[in-house]
Amino acid sequence: MTTKYQPLITKSDIEAIRKGNQLNRQVLQAGIRELVKDVHKGNRQSEQLIKEVSTKWTN
Repeated sequence: MTTKYQPLITKSDIEAIRKGNQLNRQVLQAGIRELVKDVHKGNRQSEQLIKEVSTKWTN
């Protein structure tokens, strides 16, 4: 059965959307990895600073 109207979204449109979604996921995952690394680095720096301050207080 055919219709006289063109589909609003074609298969190629859907494929392009999927590819865009995949790229967005990759970018977000990379950004989250970098954020986690930065937070981990900040936590290590905070831990070191707390150790230094607590050592000064005990001496």
